Amino acid sequence: MNPSDQYEVVIQGKPKGPFSLEELRAMNLHPTDFVKPVGHPEFKELRELETLSNQLNVVHQSTAPQYFASLDMRLLSTAIDYFFAFCGYAVLAAIYLGGTANAQTRIPTLIMGLSLVPIFKFIACVILEGSRKQASIGKMLIGVKVTDEQGKPVGYGRALARNLAKLVGVATLGFGFLSGFFDRRQQCLHDKIAGTLVIKDRLI
Repeated sequence: MNPSDQYEVVIQGKPKGPFSLEELRAMNLHPTDFVKPVGHPEFKELRELETLSNQLNVVHQSTAPQYFASLDMRLLSTAIDYFFAFCGYAVLAAIYLGGTANAQTRIPTLIMGLSLVPIFKFIACVILEGSRKQASIGKMLIGVKVTDEQGKPVGYGRALARNLAKLVGVATLGFGFLSGFFDRRQQCLHDKIAGTLVIKDRLI
């Protein structure tokens, strides 16, 4: 049986399974029971899974996000993103050093080239947060993702707006980022401008 056709169910607080679709039908699950396809990272209420709820004759209901990434998680993901961006720059720097013999121009060029690091990070965040992954490399590694305020993917346009809006946080000397400390949903100023959230998986 294909693993994508098997499911795990939280029963009495513990994940059980895997179960086939036919076995799920025999279990008479409630809309609020937690289920996930095998291999998926998080459990969701049955009513939130559109395809499965339709197969089990349960009314599909999308619910607003309830679990939000804390600012320390977001800071860690940003640090990881910058690390990978710097690694990309280091590769280019190594290629440059291998192709030039002029020692006088090497250091100034390498220093100026550091400006590429935030550019690489910006491009990667826009592409990855706007993709089906909904997360940059750092966010993927710590288990958070970017959504709109209904928990849906943001697409490339809103991902671009979100990352451009981070310039407001820089212009306010960091207050735009720190404002997330005082927000119930941990929304920083750039998230409010773009209408986005950074959410994490349920703890089950």
